[in-house]
Amino acid sequence: MTTLLSIIILFTLLVTLGVFIYALVVLKSHFTQINNSISSQGQSLHKSIRDVVEPKFLDITPSSSNMIELATEVWRVEKRTVKVSESLSDEQNKAFENSVTKLKRFLDKNDITYTDYTDQKYNEGLNLDVLSIEKDESISDSIIKETYEPAVFHKGQLIKKAKVVILEK
Repeated sequence: MTTLLSIIILFTLLVTLGVFIYALVVLKSHFTQINNSISSQGQSLHKSIRDVVEPKFLDITPSSSNMIELATEVWRVEKRTVKVSESLSDEQNKAFENSVTKLKRFLDKNDITYTDYTDQKYNEGLNLDVLSIEKDESISDSIIKETYEPAVFHKGQLIKKAKVVILEK
């Protein structure tokens, strides 16, 4: 009878051990699922925090027409500053000069340049908008008397014609 009792106890222990191993496998499966869920939620939370904290930059490049207008206005301010420079203090002249220099630097960074044709020899091949032609018998060659708006270039290519007044014989 002790052998039978030993076999029953051994069988009971084996069944209990089997149930225990099965419970461990089930628990491991649940822990793996929980771990994967936590990991997934952590990644999602990390992305959400990064999206909130990370700086966002908008591309706000100026349009071509704004750059042309800016170049024209810088040219005008530069001309006006020269005209009034005698009536301004040295400090005021330096302030205007510094501002114009900064604006020109901005234009240079964007490959924008401008040209004033005043007092240059005029020929028909120049790509200009002639606003008017004035006569002067005392000159030998036609010249550009005045530039009302400068020619504006982007990377050396004309993007806006100068508006000029011609003085001819």
